[in-house]
Amino acid sequence: MGDLYRDAACRDHDVELFYSEEREDVLAALRICGTCPVRDACREIAMAEREFFGVWGGIPGHYRRRLFRREDRRRRREQRAA
Repeated sequence: MGDLYRDAACRDHDVELFYSEEREDVLAALRICGTCPVRDACREIAMAEREFFGVWGGIPGHYRRRLFRREDRRRRREQRAA
């Protein structure tokens, strides 16, 4: 994430903000992500690495966990059908 982080809107903010579970912190992190020029790449990394926690690429961890569970269920169904 080295070069990516250099251009990230979050680089000048406390990393704890992006890992907080407090609603106001999550909303603040999402606002920062909303201005980020590398948001899409950050989101792709979080999804590929299965980052379960924190706001990455404008997606909070609780939402990514839901997406991961959905994907896992879909894969299991496909494996059973094969």
